[in-house]
Amino acid sequence: MFRPRARSHASRCRFHAGRHLIGIALLAAACDNPTAVRPDFAYDPTELTGGLLYRWTTGAKVRVFVEPIPASSVSVALATQRAVVAWNAVPQVREFTLEVVTNRDVADVIVYDRSLAQPVVTGSCPFNPSGAAGYTYFCAVNGRAERLRPIASSVLSAAIVIRVDMSTTATQASLDALVAHEMGHAVGIGGHSPQTTDVMYTRPTVSAPTDRDRNTLRNLLGRAADITL
Repeated sequence: MFRPRARSHASRCRFHAGRHLIGIALLAAACDNPTAVRPDFAYDPTELTGGLLYRWTTGAKVRVFVEPIPASSVSVALATQRAVVAWNAVPQVREFTLEVVTNRDVADVIVYDRSLAQPVVTGSCPFNPSGAAGYTYFCAVNGRAERLRPIASSVLSAAIVIRVDMSTTATQASLDALVAHEMGHAVGIGGHSPQTTDVMYTRPTVSAPTDRDRNTLRNLLGRAADITL
């Protein structure tokens, strides 16, 4: 289900496919196009965004913070660390580097579990994860992602929020796959793979990008961005 809706000078998009949601608002355009020989993409990385491509500024250090949660049999922090390592291995010319940080106020990406309170004041776009196992959110205005303010902070820092639902994952392996999938959205893949063995499939069973996932990301990293994160 893909439903663009008019909202004054902006359009707002929310996509729901299977157990995963990606919510964004889409506006103007930006341009940043690093040079490298690029593979063809295996699936459309703009499928969920109405054909608009988003990604981080080339060379960006993307800081990821995980909201603390009481110890359990599975760990969002561990899954996030593994996802960071897996996606950092993909860029061809260091278009971005993910880094886990311990200070929420400097984070570009905040990851949290559904059992916790929403960690940021959301932007101009509705935040509506519904019952999705994973939800990746950002709000774009004039071709850039709005910076979001963490609760109880005056700092506008985060561009992306990832909410996962640990209760839908019975094992660490399944949580790893879920977080890796959402991190794929966070680094620029605004689409889902039709191939069941890819991490960007709607119900992923693997926790690392396949060749198809890697080629799709490498392709989009070499294209001009409509939205800069």
